[in-house]
Amino acid sequence: MSSNLNTPSKAFLSCHSINRSIGKQHILKNVSFTLEEGQVYCIVGPSGSGKSSLLKIVAGIDAPDSGTVELRDNVITKGPKMTPPEQRQMNMVFQDYALWPHMKVKDIIGYGLNKMSKDVRAYRVQEMLELLQISQYAERYPRELSGGQAQRVSIARAIATNPDVLLFDEPLSNLDIQLRAEMRSEFSKLFKRLNKTVLYVTHDPLEACAFADKIIVMKDGEIEQIDSPQALFSAPNSPWIASLAGFDCKLPLENVHIDHQAKLASAYFLGQYISAKPSCDANGTSKHLWLRSSGLSFASLSEKVENTLSGRVVKSNFEGSHWRIDIDVGSEVNIPIQHQQYLETGSKVNVHMPFEHCLLINE
Repeated sequence: MSSNLNTPSKAFLSCHSINRSIGKQHILKNVSFTLEEGQVYCIVGPSGSGKSSLLKIVAGIDAPDSGTVELRDNVITKGPKMTPPEQRQMNMVFQDYALWPHMKVKDIIGYGLNKMSKDVRAYRVQEMLELLQISQYAERYPRELSGGQAQRVSIARAIATNPDVLLFDEPLSNLDIQLRAEMRSEFSKLFKRLNKTVLYVTHDPLEACAFADKIIVMKDGEIEQIDSPQALFSAPNSPWIASLAGFDCKLPLENVHIDHQAKLASAYFLGQYISAKPSCDANGTSKHLWLRSSGLSFASLSEKVENTLSGRVVKSNFEGSHWRIDIDVGSEVNIPIQHQQYLETGSKVNVHMPFEHCLLINE
């Protein structure tokens, strides 16, 4: 479903009722959103959700069947009629870097600056080299660069011409885990310095959280939710988004009661009272409580703590930085907990479920 949640007050870049089909397959279905100037928006979704297709339409690489794209109140796409990509004041950073193999780094960065004088162009190139911390690679060819270095060159080329909008199509997906983490931090700093409007596509919600002002969640060609990272992770509005936000376990409930004014839901699991946050549209017909396992912990067996269930350890798996402990709490429900120590199978434990990691959602 399309979402108009949290629409910025001042439109800078906007899409209205975008539809795109290939044959009988609907790639995008009535997609609408608005971006505010100077903000970073991340489109998140699984493969096939339509996120890259939407980015290509914004860039002018592909045309929608219907709908419009506007930049600074100017229509740049209306159905199949499009302003060419080179006239859109947008630059894209691609997943595969797309660096010309026969050109040196300094020439790749300066490629779009031919209208400048030689001195001004050289100054701008040097400015980009320093900004992306790649001055030492200016005389190298792409084949002489690591993946991270090549990505920095690609970004430097994209921002050298000072575009109105920067577009990123999963730029970190080809990097190793450690380098991806480093580049997330670099992107966060870079976007703050540039103060540019950014539309960034990724399949990784944690990557989006590192620097996004707003996250646009897509599924099956539609926008499911638009929100800040904090709001999205604390108040997902569907079971699917809840799973994306780390709510990876659910309990069957009885006697559900919701007080929306107090933002409190109460219910019972095997006779045990449990309180939780209700999603904005949850009602008394909701039958499951969603838990974020990374926020759960163990409580003392001798103390009574709210939102605590008793159970026994059924399995402990080592996952590198922690143990994943599966707890049988009854009714054929296993709750996973991340824990720093191994626990023997059969050990009796109390599982504490903090209120902020318990969510009631309509299903």
